[in-house]
Amino acid sequence: MDRRRLLFPSLIATLLELGVLPASAGNCVWKLDGFELNADIVYWNFVIGSSSECLQGLRGNTMLIDQVKIIEPPKAGSLRISGPAFHYKAPSAAGSLDSFRLEVLGENHRIRGTSVIVVGVEIR
Repeated sequence: MDRRRLLFPSLIATLLELGVLPASAGNCVWKLDGFELNADIVYWNFVIGSSSECLQGLRGNTMLIDQVKIIEPPKAGSLRISGPAFHYKAPSAAGSLDSFRLEVLGENHRIRGTSVIVVGVEIR
């Protein structure tokens, strides 16, 4: 396994903790496992500071996204859909975990389908 793949998430977590890199600076997920809109399920994880916010786009290069649905809302933070993206706001409880599920409907390579994205969140 590539050492950078192991070091990068811990570096991001450290920068978030120090307040050097606010989660609101852009994407939540740094290494995306792509989804294909072919009834697949992908798992994403990210670390965010307590009370921070982030915005994560979902569209791939060859995709047209028609709809994004929240099929399981987060238990601690708040989540809203913004076009082909989600906006997550972490709770103020540092050291906690959260999760949610999204369903993406659209077209990839001119083939219609859906994907489920299961998102795990660590709040620091």
